[in-house]
Amino acid sequence: MDLPTRDIGQYIAKRANIVVKAAIMAANDQGELLLIQHAEQGHWRIPVGEMRPGETIEGAALRELWEETGWTTESMSFESLYSGPELRQVHANGDEEYYVIALFKARIILDHLVEARVNSDAGLKFFDPNALPPMNSISQTLLEQSGLK
Repeated sequence: MDLPTRDIGQYIAKRANIVVKAAIMAANDQGELLLIQHAEQGHWRIPVGEMRPGETIEGAALRELWEETGWTTESMSFESLYSGPELRQVHANGDEEYYVIALFKARIILDHLVEARVNSDAGLKFFDPNALPPMNSISQTLLEQSGLK
């Protein structure tokens, strides 16, 4: 952010927006959960992203799985819808986003392409649900509320 924008920003009212997101708990045949590691911050998370205008929430979940992992799934089921003050992000400029997140479950069919990407530089790994690594707060909240963690 350049200086004039930063200086003007302090006089503009902060905004709060509601953002619809889709998240997907993808597991392999052994029931291990697929997580993505954040390249800069190091924490792990489930695939999650914003729904786009004109897109179904199911379509958003499938797109996020594809964009973040390069994989698709043939079977996906709706788990639950989550919202609340714990699903919120405050940006550096003071703006807030409150999330409404549709959580889906899916199975990843392991093939040579999946196996080549897991545990590689791609930052993808399957974890036993009882031994999950440190995760970002959104993923942590979703997994706790879904009863997984």
